[in-house]
Amino acid sequence: MAGLVSLGYLYQPHISSGRVPSCQGYRMYINKLMEKKPLPVEERNLINGILSTSSTDPESLFKSTVSVLSDITGLACVITAPPDGKSKVRDIKFVQVSRHSAMIVIITSSGMIKNKLFRCEYDLNSDILHMFSEILNQKFRGKSLDVITPEFMNFLVDGNKELSFLLMPVIGVLIKASEEACEVAIKIKGQKNLLSIPDIDPETVINIFNFIENKEKLLDVLNLTEYGIKFSIGEENIYTELQNASVASTRYSIGDKSGVIAVIGPTRMNYSKIASQLQYISALVGVLLERMLEK
Repeated sequence: MAGLVSLGYLYQPHISSGRVPSCQGYRMYINKLMEKKPLPVEERNLINGILSTSSTDPESLFKSTVSVLSDITGLACVITAPPDGKSKVRDIKFVQVSRHSAMIVIITSSGMIKNKLFRCEYDLNSDILHMFSEILNQKFRGKSLDVITPEFMNFLVDGNKELSFLLMPVIGVLIKASEEACEVAIKIKGQKNLLSIPDIDPETVINIFNFIENKEKLLDVLNLTEYGIKFSIGEENIYTELQNASVASTRYSIGDKSGVIAVIGPTRMNYSKIASQLQYISALVGVLLERMLEK
Protein backbone atom coordinates (compact mmCIF):
# COMPACT_ATOMS: atom_id res chain seq x y z
CA MET A 1 0.00 0.00 0.00
CA ALA A 2 2.78 2.40 0.89
CA GLY A 3 4.44 1.67 -2.44
CA LEU A 4 1.22 2.39 -4.36
CA VAL A 5 0.81 5.64 -2.44
CA SER A 6 4.36 6.72 -3.21
CA LEU A 7 3.79 5.96 -6.90
CA GLY A 8 0.61 8.09 -6.90
CA TYR A 9 -1.88 5.28 -7.49
CA LEU A 10 -3.52 5.58 -4.06
CA TYR A 11 -4.13 8.49 -1.73
CA GLN A 12 -5.74 9.21 1.63
CA PRO A 13 -8.61 11.73 1.35
CA HIS A 14 -8.75 12.34 5.12
CA ILE A 15 -6.53 11.53 8.08
CA SER A 16 -9.06 9.03 9.45
CA SER A 17 -9.94 7.43 6.09
CA GLY A 18 -8.43 4.52 4.24
CA ARG A 19 -6.59 4.68 0.94
CA VAL A 20 -8.55 5.04 -2.26
CA PRO A 21 -7.49 5.03 -5.92
CA SER A 22 -6.28 8.32 -7.36
CA CYS A 23 -7.08 9.47 -10.89
CA GLN A 24 -3.74 7.99 -11.88
CA GLY A 25 -4.74 4.72 -10.25
CA TYR A 26 -8.05 4.57 -12.10
CA ARG A 27 -6.26 5.38 -15.35
CA MET A 28 -3.82 2.50 -14.78
CA TYR A 29 -6.75 0.16 -14.11
CA ILE A 30 -8.64 1.22 -17.27
CA ASN A 31 -5.60 1.10 -19.55
CA LYS A 32 -3.92 -2.05 -18.21
CA LEU A 33 -6.21 -4.14 -16.05
CA MET A 34 -9.86 -3.60 -16.97
CA GLU A 35 -11.70 -6.39 -18.73
CA LYS A 36 -14.97 -5.64 -20.49
CA LYS A 37 -17.52 -8.39 -20.02
CA PRO A 38 -20.64 -8.92 -22.15
CA LEU A 39 -23.88 -7.76 -20.60
CA PRO A 40 -26.04 -10.42 -18.96
CA VAL A 41 -28.88 -11.73 -21.12
CA GLU A 42 -31.49 -10.25 -18.76
CA GLU A 43 -30.00 -6.76 -19.10
CA ARG A 44 -29.73 -7.02 -22.89
CA ASN A 45 -33.35 -8.15 -23.11
CA LEU A 46 -34.44 -5.24 -20.92
CA ILE A 47 -32.59 -2.71 -23.08
CA ASN A 48 -33.82 -4.29 -26.31
CA GLY A 49 -37.43 -4.30 -25.15
CA ILE A 50 -37.46 -0.68 -23.99
CA LEU A 51 -35.60 0.83 -26.95
CA SER A 52 -37.30 -1.27 -29.64
CA THR A 53 -40.75 -0.17 -28.49
CA SER A 54 -39.54 3.47 -28.60
CA SER A 55 -38.27 3.34 -32.18
CA THR A 56 -41.23 5.15 -33.74
CA ASP A 57 -39.22 8.37 -34.06
CA PRO A 58 -35.71 9.53 -33.08
CA GLU A 59 -36.79 11.88 -30.28
CA SER A 60 -38.68 9.19 -28.38
CA LEU A 61 -35.72 6.83 -28.88
CA PHE A 62 -33.31 9.38 -27.39
CA LYS A 63 -35.57 9.91 -24.38
CA SER A 64 -35.84 6.18 -23.77
CA THR A 65 -32.09 5.73 -24.18
CA VAL A 66 -31.11 8.14 -21.41
CA SER A 67 -33.95 6.82 -19.25
CA VAL A 68 -32.90 3.17 -19.44
CA LEU A 69 -29.19 4.02 -19.18
CA SER A 70 -29.71 6.13 -16.06
CA ASP A 71 -31.76 3.32 -14.53
CA ILE A 72 -29.19 0.57 -15.10
CA THR A 73 -26.13 2.69 -14.20
CA GLY A 74 -27.64 4.73 -11.37
CA LEU A 75 -25.82 7.78 -12.76
CA ALA A 76 -26.53 10.92 -14.82
CA CYS A 77 -26.80 10.16 -18.53
CA VAL A 78 -26.68 12.30 -21.67
CA ILE A 79 -27.32 11.73 -25.37
CA THR A 80 -26.89 14.13 -28.26
CA ALA A 81 -28.70 13.91 -31.58
CA PRO A 82 -26.57 14.14 -34.72
CA PRO A 83 -26.25 17.77 -35.88
CA ASP A 84 -28.89 18.33 -38.54
CA GLY A 85 -27.75 21.61 -40.07
CA LYS A 86 -26.65 20.04 -43.36
CA SER A 87 -29.56 17.61 -43.50
CA LYS A 88 -32.16 18.23 -46.16
CA VAL A 89 -35.90 18.68 -45.95
CA ARG A 90 -37.60 15.40 -46.78
CA ASP A 91 -41.19 16.54 -46.22
CA ILE A 92 -43.26 19.31 -44.64
CA LYS A 93 -46.67 18.26 -43.37
CA PHE A 94 -49.58 19.98 -41.62
CA VAL A 95 -51.95 18.51 -39.05
CA GLN A 96 -55.07 20.48 -38.11
CA VAL A 97 -55.60 20.83 -34.37
CA SER A 98 -58.58 23.16 -34.19
CA ARG A 99 -60.50 25.68 -36.26
CA HIS A 100 -57.73 28.27 -35.94
CA SER A 101 -54.64 26.19 -35.17
CA ALA A 102 -52.51 23.48 -36.77
CA MET A 103 -49.18 21.71 -36.38
CA ILE A 104 -46.37 22.06 -38.89
CA VAL A 105 -44.13 18.99 -39.07
CA ILE A 106 -40.66 19.02 -40.68
CA ILE A 107 -39.15 15.63 -41.54
CA THR A 108 -35.44 15.72 -42.44
CA SER A 109 -33.27 13.43 -44.53
CA SER A 110 -31.63 12.12 -41.34
CA GLY A 111 -34.98 11.03 -39.94
CA MET A 112 -35.31 13.83 -37.39
CA ILE A 113 -38.78 15.25 -36.84
CA LYS A 114 -39.55 18.76 -35.61
CA ASN A 115 -43.04 20.11 -35.07
CA LYS A 116 -44.50 23.44 -34.01
CA LEU A 117 -48.02 24.63 -33.30
CA PHE A 118 -49.29 27.84 -34.92
CA ARG A 119 -52.50 29.84 -34.68
CA CYS A 120 -54.17 32.11 -37.24
CA GLU A 121 -57.10 34.53 -37.38
CA TYR A 122 -58.82 32.89 -40.33
CA ASP A 123 -60.57 29.51 -40.53
CA LEU A 124 -58.31 26.62 -41.45
CA ASN A 125 -59.41 23.67 -43.53
CA SER A 126 -57.81 20.74 -45.32
CA ASP A 127 -57.59 22.63 -48.63
CA ILE A 128 -55.62 25.51 -47.09
CA LEU A 129 -53.27 23.15 -45.26
CA HIS A 130 -52.76 21.12 -48.44
CA MET A 131 -51.90 24.32 -50.27
CA PHE A 132 -49.36 25.22 -47.57
CA SER A 133 -47.78 21.80 -47.87
CA GLU A 134 -47.59 21.99 -51.66
CA ILE A 135 -46.01 25.48 -51.67
CA LEU A 136 -43.42 24.77 -48.97
CA ASN A 137 -42.44 21.35 -50.26
CA GLN A 138 -42.02 22.75 -53.76
CA LYS A 139 -39.63 25.39 -52.40
CA PHE A 140 -37.76 23.44 -49.73
CA ARG A 141 -37.92 19.69 -50.38
CA GLY A 142 -34.40 18.44 -51.03
CA LYS A 143 -32.84 21.68 -49.80
CA SER A 144 -30.68 22.11 -46.71
CA LEU A 145 -32.44 23.20 -43.51
CA ASP A 146 -30.24 26.25 -43.19
CA VAL A 147 -31.81 27.85 -46.30
CA ILE A 148 -35.08 28.37 -44.37
CA THR A 149 -34.27 31.92 -43.26
CA PRO A 150 -36.44 35.02 -42.68
CA GLU A 151 -34.94 36.59 -45.81
CA PHE A 152 -35.89 33.61 -47.99
CA MET A 153 -39.40 33.45 -46.54
CA ASN A 154 -39.92 37.14 -47.25
CA PHE A 155 -38.81 36.53 -50.82
CA LEU A 156 -41.23 33.61 -51.06
CA VAL A 157 -44.33 35.73 -50.41
CA ASP A 158 -43.07 39.01 -51.86
CA GLY A 159 -45.66 40.66 -54.12
CA ASN A 160 -48.48 38.25 -53.25
CA LYS A 161 -50.57 39.90 -50.54
CA GLU A 162 -53.10 37.09 -50.24
CA LEU A 163 -50.43 34.41 -49.90
CA SER A 164 -48.51 36.60 -47.50
CA PHE A 165 -51.60 36.98 -45.30
CA LEU A 166 -52.23 33.22 -45.26
CA LEU A 167 -48.65 32.16 -44.70
CA MET A 168 -47.73 34.80 -42.14
CA PRO A 169 -48.64 32.65 -39.09
CA VAL A 170 -46.74 29.71 -40.60
CA ILE A 171 -43.49 31.49 -41.46
CA GLY A 172 -42.36 32.18 -37.89
CA VAL A 173 -42.90 28.63 -36.64
CA LEU A 174 -41.33 27.12 -39.77
CA ILE A 175 -38.18 29.18 -39.24
CA LYS A 176 -38.13 28.33 -35.51
CA ALA A 177 -38.56 24.60 -36.17
CA SER A 178 -35.76 24.58 -38.76
CA GLU A 179 -33.44 26.51 -36.38
CA GLU A 180 -34.09 23.99 -33.61
CA ALA A 181 -33.44 21.11 -36.00
CA CYS A 182 -30.06 22.64 -36.89
CA GLU A 183 -29.04 22.78 -33.23
CA VAL A 184 -27.47 19.82 -31.46
CA ALA A 185 -30.31 18.41 -29.37
CA ILE A 186 -29.41 17.08 -25.91
CA LYS A 187 -31.40 14.74 -23.68
CA ILE A 188 -30.39 14.39 -20.02
CA LYS A 189 -31.68 12.03 -17.35
CA GLY A 190 -30.67 10.74 -13.94
CA GLN A 191 -29.10 13.77 -12.27
CA LYS A 192 -31.04 12.95 -9.08
CA ASN A 193 -29.32 9.55 -8.98
CA LEU A 194 -26.16 11.32 -7.86
CA LEU A 195 -27.84 12.46 -4.64
CA SER A 196 -28.09 8.88 -3.39
CA ILE A 197 -24.45 7.85 -4.05
CA PRO A 198 -22.51 7.73 -0.75
CA ASP A 199 -19.09 8.12 -2.42
CA ILE A 200 -19.85 11.55 -3.85
CA ASP A 201 -19.84 14.66 -1.68
CA PRO A 202 -22.52 17.40 -1.93
CA GLU A 203 -20.12 19.96 -3.43
CA THR A 204 -19.24 17.58 -6.27
CA VAL A 205 -22.94 16.92 -6.92
CA ILE A 206 -23.67 20.65 -7.10
CA ASN A 207 -20.73 21.16 -9.47
CA ILE A 208 -21.96 18.38 -11.76
CA PHE A 209 -25.50 19.80 -11.73
CA ASN A 210 -24.18 23.24 -12.68
CA PHE A 211 -22.00 21.75 -15.41
CA ILE A 212 -24.84 19.74 -16.97
CA GLU A 213 -27.04 22.84 -17.09
CA ASN A 214 -24.40 24.66 -19.17
CA LYS A 215 -25.05 23.37 -22.71
CA GLU A 216 -21.94 25.01 -24.16
CA LYS A 217 -19.59 23.39 -21.63
CA LEU A 218 -21.38 20.06 -21.89
CA LEU A 219 -20.98 20.02 -25.68
CA ASP A 220 -17.30 20.99 -25.34
CA VAL A 221 -16.71 17.83 -23.33
CA LEU A 222 -18.92 15.54 -25.43
CA ASN A 223 -17.40 16.75 -28.71
CA LEU A 224 -14.03 15.36 -27.58
CA THR A 225 -15.51 11.86 -27.76
CA GLU A 226 -14.27 9.57 -30.50
CA TYR A 227 -15.49 6.12 -31.53
CA GLY A 228 -14.86 3.57 -28.83
CA ILE A 229 -15.27 4.10 -25.09
CA LYS A 230 -13.62 7.24 -23.70
CA PHE A 231 -13.10 7.85 -19.98
CA SER A 232 -12.20 11.27 -18.56
CA ILE A 233 -11.29 10.85 -14.90
CA GLY A 234 -11.20 13.65 -12.35
CA GLU A 235 -8.43 16.07 -13.17
CA GLU A 236 -8.34 14.85 -16.78
CA ASN A 237 -11.57 16.77 -17.39
CA ILE A 238 -11.17 20.20 -18.95
CA TYR A 239 -13.64 21.92 -16.58
CA THR A 240 -13.15 22.38 -12.84
CA GLU A 241 -16.76 21.33 -12.15
CA LEU A 242 -15.75 17.78 -13.10
CA GLN A 243 -12.44 17.61 -11.20
CA ASN A 244 -13.95 15.10 -8.73
CA ALA A 245 -16.08 13.26 -11.28
CA SER A 246 -15.67 10.95 -14.24
CA VAL A 247 -17.25 11.02 -17.69
CA ALA A 248 -17.66 7.86 -19.76
CA SER A 249 -18.72 8.45 -23.36
CA THR A 250 -18.92 6.88 -26.80
CA ARG A 251 -20.31 7.67 -30.24
CA TYR A 252 -23.10 6.02 -32.17
CA SER A 253 -23.28 6.41 -35.93
CA ILE A 254 -26.08 6.88 -38.42
CA GLY A 255 -24.88 7.12 -41.99
CA ASP A 256 -22.10 9.70 -42.12
CA LYS A 257 -23.31 11.43 -38.93
CA SER A 258 -22.87 10.58 -35.28
CA GLY A 259 -24.06 11.49 -31.81
CA VAL A 260 -22.67 10.93 -28.32
CA ILE A 261 -23.95 8.90 -25.37
CA ALA A 262 -22.32 9.65 -22.01
CA VAL A 263 -22.51 8.79 -18.32
CA ILE A 264 -21.41 11.23 -15.60
CA GLY A 265 -20.76 10.16 -12.01
CA PRO A 266 -18.16 9.85 -9.25
CA THR A 267 -14.60 8.74 -9.98
CA ARG A 268 -15.41 5.54 -8.12
CA MET A 269 -17.73 3.94 -10.66
CA ASN A 270 -17.89 0.48 -12.21
CA TYR A 271 -15.84 1.36 -15.30
CA SER A 272 -15.87 -2.13 -16.77
CA LYS A 273 -19.64 -2.56 -16.55
CA ILE A 274 -20.36 0.95 -17.80
CA ALA A 275 -18.07 0.41 -20.79
CA SER A 276 -20.05 -2.70 -21.73
CA GLN A 277 -23.38 -0.92 -21.25
CA LEU A 278 -22.33 2.07 -23.37
CA GLN A 279 -20.93 -0.15 -26.10
CA TYR A 280 -24.10 -2.23 -26.34
CA ILE A 281 -26.56 0.69 -26.18
CA SER A 282 -24.65 2.85 -28.68
CA ALA A 283 -24.62 0.01 -31.23
CA LEU A 284 -28.36 -0.61 -30.72
CA VAL A 285 -29.24 3.10 -31.05
CA GLY A 286 -27.35 3.28 -34.35
CA VAL A 287 -29.19 0.23 -35.71
CA LEU A 288 -32.61 1.52 -34.67
CA LEU A 289 -31.96 4.96 -36.20
CA GLU A 290 -30.87 3.36 -39.46
CA ARG A 291 -34.12 1.38 -39.57
CA MET A 292 -36.11 4.57 -39.07
CA LEU A 293 -34.29 6.18 -42.00
CA GLU A 294 -35.05 3.21 -44.22
CA LYS A 295 -38.74 3.61 -43.42
